[in-house]
Amino acid sequence: MLIVYPDADPQFLDILTDDLLRPLKQIADIQIYEGRPKTQDEFINRVKDADGILLGWSIPNEVIMNCPKLKIISFTGIGASNFVDLNYTASLGITVTNTPGYADNAVAEHTISLLFSLAKNIHQNHLNVSRGIWDQNYSSFELRGKTIGLIGLGGIGHRMAELCKALGMKILCWTFNPNRERGHKLDLTFTSLEELLKTADIVSLHIPFTNQTRNLLGKKELSLMKQGSFFLNTSRAEIVDTSSLVELLKEGGIAGAGIDVYDEEPIKKDNPLLSLSNVVLSPHIAFNTPEASREIFSIAINNLVQFFSKNYLNVVN
Repeated sequence: MLIVYPDADPQFLDILTDDLLRPLKQIADIQIYEGRPKTQDEFINRVKDADGILLGWSIPNEVIMNCPKLKIISFTGIGASNFVDLNYTASLGITVTNTPGYADNAVAEHTISLLFSLAKNIHQNHLNVSRGIWDQNYSSFELRGKTIGLIGLGGIGHRMAELCKALGMKILCWTFNPNRERGHKLDLTFTSLEELLKTADIVSLHIPFTNQTRNLLGKKELSLMKQGSFFLNTSRAEIVDTSSLVELLKEGGIAGAGIDVYDEEPIKKDNPLLSLSNVVLSPHIAFNTPEASREIFSIAINNLVQFFSKNYLNVVN
């Protein structure tokens, strides 16, 4: 049996240690190719004999149809549908799996870091000091006692609630399917989206991007946010009307924002967010920690091992 990793990002090769790969090596031969294939023919040549594929990026249907032995694609990430045609693979009897939860803690900690930077004006104070400006007038505020509104309570939202509770914050939450028992354990209050936006001192976005959530926060919704509140997005840019967000940040209706995701990535030089002093930006790296990277491969490899033992985990098609 052959498992192929056809598109290994060089930065992840050191993570694929013998102890991580050992369970897979016990049941299959493994071929790892560094870097994405440059042509479709090269892609086909890499995977044509594979029984299973460990996938980092996208795979065209034209490649899949040239893999007669292929039984499973183990995608290293959550949004497999953006990289693999789930309907097509299902029609061929090929299982596709993903790696839920691998970066819950990493993304939650990054979100909290953005919040601390905003609350303590760390970004602006750093710039001042580095430029020789000694200005102690930039005010900050404490998070204890503040109300944070979490939009979404999946793995990341859950971890955010735990961290915010530890900071002594009051927690509101809106989600499509509220679990009252879970909310009670986290000491949070479920509420309507409108009430959350009107009430929270900080609004933090933690739902996946789907057709249902596209532009969930448009101008109408963002305008509901209380004067002087803060906005955090480490989820997906498509859920928010960025132009309306920028407008409210300029006017001061929203006091500041911490952003890790953008409509276009890499961010363009003319993106209006870059001209604002009340935002903290990072280059879509909330998920990217050594611990999360190891976890993503641990889950993806286990998906393969369990599949060939007839235990079907994290199937998305």
